[in-house]
Amino acid sequence: MTELRSSLVAPPGERGLRPTLDELCQNTRLLIKFRWAAGFSILFCTGFAEIVLSVKLDVVPLVGTGLFVLFYNSLLFFTCRDANETLERVQRVAWGQIVLDWVAMTVLVHLTGGITSPALIFFVIHAALSGTVLLTWQTRSLSFLAIAIVGALALLERSDWLPYIEIDEFDMGSQLYRNGTYITAVMFFFGTTIVTLSELVSRRTQRMRQREQHIRQLYDARSTFVRVATHELRAPLAASLSLMLTLEQGYMGEITEQQGAILARVTQRLRELSTLVDDLLTLAASQEASASHTPLAPESVRAALLKMVERERAGADIKGITVHCDLDDREGIVLAGDVGLQIIFGNLLNNAVKYTPEAGQVTVNYSISAGYTEVKISDTGIGIPADDIPNIFQEFFRAKNAKQARINGTGIGLSAVNALVERYRGTIALHSDEGQGTTFTVRLPLAARHVLHDSHQAH
Repeated sequence: MTELRSSLVAPPGERGLRPTLDELCQNTRLLIKFRWAAGFSILFCTGFAEIVLSVKLDVVPLVGTGLFVLFYNSLLFFTCRDANETLERVQRVAWGQIVLDWVAMTVLVHLTGGITSPALIFFVIHAALSGTVLLTWQTRSLSFLAIAIVGALALLERSDWLPYIEIDEFDMGSQLYRNGTYITAVMFFFGTTIVTLSELVSRRTQRMRQREQHIRQLYDARSTFVRVATHELRAPLAASLSLMLTLEQGYMGEITEQQGAILARVTQRLRELSTLVDDLLTLAASQEASASHTPLAPESVRAALLKMVERERAGADIKGITVHCDLDDREGIVLAGDVGLQIIFGNLLNNAVKYTPEAGQVTVNYSISAGYTEVKISDTGIGIPADDIPNIFQEFFRAKNAKQARINGTGIGLSAVNALVERYRGTIALHSDEGQGTTFTVRLPLAARHVLHDSHQAH
């Protein structure tokens, strides 16, 4: 019997849920933002204490520590901007910045008074923040490591194996760093605070992940139900439409004018229901493709676009609509999903054909520039009223002129397109003049680690 295990659930040797890639990326970037503040604070406080308060500090080592923090944070900042992020890679970055932070904090504590340093609070804050990116047992281990580091630093300074850097203005006449009772008290309160706070943050984070996983499972179950139910409706709907067309065309005998009108209304309703079923299938597929836990893979924008152009060309030919394509020869590899790209371009092309009158024109442009692929789909259709444009990407919203024209639609397609484009870290824009046509522009970031040339080149 094959056992299926969610990638979010830690293996038996670990306890708790791992963060998703999106959660880990967000929290890692948040730590980078906090670190900018920490680095500049070290420089500012050193200068303020030395110049304004006349506190004698080891300025050069402290400034060096602040610059070191800013330097490695700059490297982390540019590393985390890479579009080719994987869970393993981001985890390595998270651990790397934690190690560097603790080295910097240890040096900072030593330079500002060791066991008497006000900078000890940084260990507590950092351990708590680490609880948002690590598992509970990992956070707990870091807390005990912090206690060990501070304790070792205190003992080394007390035994003179490490020179104690005294700050005269703190008036430590009793040499508290040598006082065993004082060291024991500080270590007790420091240890209690760091373990308690980090444990609370980590456990709260785990509960939130569990709730998120439960919501995701319910969401997936709903999407599966919608997909299965609508798929099962397709066959009887298609059969019903076929039978109605057979009756309308007189293959089952002549029909009266009144009967023909009734059959036409029934056929129209069946077509509307068929459109709804197709759009619900699109919605379910787009929700699955845009879910944060769905892995992204390198996909060709050009290949997906060409596939959808060929699919919609038949409908365009029936209406006498000219489809003109101007496509860059390069594939344009992006991190996305093959189904997701087809939903994006398929919906935009289908709308262009649907809302363009007979003998109109649809133009498809595809290019690559400045690290992005850009697809423009223009039509000479009915356009979108200016006051409807701000709401056009909302679920189930339809423009007034589309309703008045009695063109089948549900308003699901564009909301699905927008959600997918956001999931792929791209942008979508539109320009429309009512009665003259519409242009949609989709920009998706290139996957920098993959070859961007023709498909015959390996990527």
